[in-house]
Amino acid sequence: MSPQLAVIILLIFFFLEYKFTYRPTSLKERVLYFLKDIPYVVVNLLIPPFLIKYLIGLYAKGLAFIFPGFQTIFPREEMYNIWVLILGFIFADFVGYITHRFLYHGPLFKDFHSLHHSAEVVRWHSAYRFHPVELTLTTTIIYLFFYPLGVPHQLFAELTIFNFVINYFSHSELPIGNKYVEYIFVTPNYHRIHHSIDSNNQRSNYSGIFSFWDLLFKSKNKSSILHDKTLGISS
Repeated sequence: MSPQLAVIILLIFFFLEYKFTYRPTSLKERVLYFLKDIPYVVVNLLIPPFLIKYLIGLYAKGLAFIFPGFQTIFPREEMYNIWVLILGFIFADFVGYITHRFLYHGPLFKDFHSLHHSAEVVRWHSAYRFHPVELTLTTTIIYLFFYPLGVPHQLFAELTIFNFVINYFSHSELPIGNKYVEYIFVTPNYHRIHHSIDSNNQRSNYSGIFSFWDLLFKSKNKSSILHDKTLGISS
């Protein structure tokens, strides 16, 4: 994704939220909250990619050391196609669900994931309000499975870009939600419940893209919309 296209997408999300938000506020307030998240945007665009590349390099060297002459299960050129992209997208989302629920809402919540829940508003730029170590760990864990299969780095990078764009949508203030759609996909209304200050709400709706993980593992919230609109660290 080119920087120009990235800026255009960000501006579109900013003004869509301002125009169609479920919680109207002034443009000044929105700009100020956006500026608060700028440090997270800068840090997470710079540090995690560097750390991920370093860790994946160590992993590759480790495999080659333990298994001399290591070859990927499938030739890399055969792993670059639309079906691998789709299956990789689903698998990456599953790993994201597992780590989100059992790791970051478990032993690593206080030190890492609580940062993501610290904001009193959840808007598209909240997709960057993460501890860089959390983003590094999650992405690296996914690639630990992808690398031996022969999934090319370029395809993995495309998955990451798509994931960020979808996270802009799910973290936005757009009043979008439908109980039938939410059997499969996460909507802003669906994910907003997870950011509720109420601990019972926060311990639900862990899915990032495909909501059927919550349905399958019985963590889906029965409510279809957050009514009290209070967001932040659970009480």
